[in-house]
Formats: sequence, structure tokens, C-alpha cells
Amino acid sequence: MPTGRIKYYNFDKGFGFIAQDSSDADVFLHSSAIKQPEYEELRVGQRVKYSIIEGEKGLVAQNVEVLLTPTERRWLRQGKAIIPRGYAGFPGQGQGQFASDDAMPASHHDANASKPIRNRRAHDTSVSPSGPTAKLPRTPRPSAMDIKDSTAPTQEAQTPSSKQLSFGDLYILKQINFETSMFFALYNQLQLPATVLEMTLSSLTLNSNKGEQQIAKTDVKYCYKDVDAERVQASVDTDDAVKAQQLTQLMPDVQAPEIDTEVVQHARKNGTSIEITLREGEIFRGIIDWVSPYEIKLILENGAKVVIFRHAVYSLAVD
Repeated sequence: MPTGRIKYYNFDKGFGFIAQDSSDADVFLHSSAIKQPEYEELRVGQRVKYSIIEGEKGLVAQNVEVLLTPTERRWLRQGKAIIPRGYAGFPGQGQGQFASDDAMPASHHDANASKPIRNRRAHDTSVSPSGPTAKLPRTPRPSAMDIKDSTAPTQEAQTPSSKQLSFGDLYILKQINFETSMFFALYNQLQLPATVLEMTLSSLTLNSNKGEQQIAKTDVKYCYKDVDAERVQASVDTDDAVKAQQLTQLMPDVQAPEIDTEVVQHARKNGTSIEITLREGEIFRGIIDWVSPYEIKLILENGAKVVIFRHAVYSLAVD
């Protein structure tokens, strides 16, 4: 079967084009031809194999199979975002450029890595003249906050452009791409329903019923998808003693609470339940889906999923 890469894909309309490895002729792709219906992450740069038929307007792909590495298949089962190998730009519907096949799936190797990541559903007049206008990135504001990568060498200084995105970054990036309706829990018990428009290393730009607003990540205690809202809110217990302390968010110059990463990783690996208490007294119990330098994603006892920002943690206990 021939192979190629996704050249353009419109997730909303369910169609795109494949750039073939063995020919300059592009192949039309409809979502109904994808053999893995559970794979919703199809995007520019993803490698595929397929068969071809001659349609009324040109070549049409059939029996399309997304080519995933073992790691990507595991990430897919766990609901994590997948960035195609060889993708050098930010993932977006119909945008991007390719680097070598040796590029890591979640890495960004160009200067764009220090720019805000913004929702950029593409407008390609050569393919979809009736499509929506593109949202372009804003003027980048480099952040002083640095991404920590536990797998990166510690003996040499690295710039943000050479860093690998963490699971937390990939999670937010995925929600930007799919315009996911979410809830962001802020201090003073505020639950903000919004979609994410843009992400920098230190802030999020959200679109809520109050319009577009930028909030610091340190203002966010936890977040979750709208589809999980009822189960998340039903699962929250409260530690009245912690709540009575009326703790607020950590200031930038205050050290975040120390969390034993080794213990947390061990709990994640063994599927051990943990209990996290936040600075305003909320208690969450569940097993760990993934851990990043700044967030912990929990699968709660009722199956709902919540991403907890580590700077909002008061205490963490392993059962």
C-alpha cells in the first residue's frame, strides 16, 4: 500500500489531502475512509498508508490507516495528545512544516517554541474558499518562566526553543486545537467556563462569557473538560481545617510546595490511589494519569479527569 503524510486536514468538515511519498499528486481524504474511527487526532504531518481509487475529481484515498509508533499508540489509549513525528511548527488544522523524521513527537525545533501557542484553524483558499478566517498568532511575548524537562540534560543551559513540551503543555495545546469547552477553577471558589485561545509558559488566554481574558497559570487551581463537569464537581470533598486558613495563590517569589516526584511516579506506575488537598481545601482522590513539572492529571474514582496545578497543592498523600 502507498504511504504519505497528511498535507491538510479540516477536522470540522472531515476532509483533507495526503501528500504521497511516491508521487507529486495529492490524494483526497475523507474521514469516512479512516480505518481507526477512535483516532480523532488526525493532523498535518501524520504518516498514513492507504489504497487509491480514481474519483470524479481526482485521486481518492480508501482504507486509510494512521501509522503510529508503539509510544503513540500508548498515548492514544491514555487520551494524550500526539504531535506527529517530523512536525516542526505548532499543530494546527492545515498548518505546519516538516522537519526530519528523527524529530521527537512532542518537540519544537524552531524559534516558534518561545511564542504563544494560539488557536489557528487554517484558512487555505486553494482548498476551502468558504472556510473560516484564520486566527493569527499575536506578537510573541517571551516568558521568563522556563519549562523544566526531567529528561533534558542538566549540565548545559537550554533555551525554550530547545525544550521538549511537557504533558501539561500538550494537554492544553490539544484543547486549543479542538476548541474544547472547559472549566477553570480559580481562587475564591470561582469556576470559569471557557475555551483556551492561547498559551504561553506562564499564562493562558481564555474565551469565556466575559469575553477574552488573559490569566496567569498561578491563578488556576485545576481544570477539566465540560463533559466531566458534573462528575468532577460531585467528587470534590473539602478539608474544613485547610479552608479555614483562607490561603490564596502563591506569589511568584514564593517556593511551591515540595512534592516527592519519585513517590508520585511510583504511584502512577503502580496505579496506586492518591489524595490531593488544595490550598482552598478541596480534596481529590484518584489514580495518576500523567505527571508534568507543573501539573498532575488525575482519573477520579468516578472516572472523571481533572488536571491539578502543582502550585495549588497544599498536601499530597499516597494510599
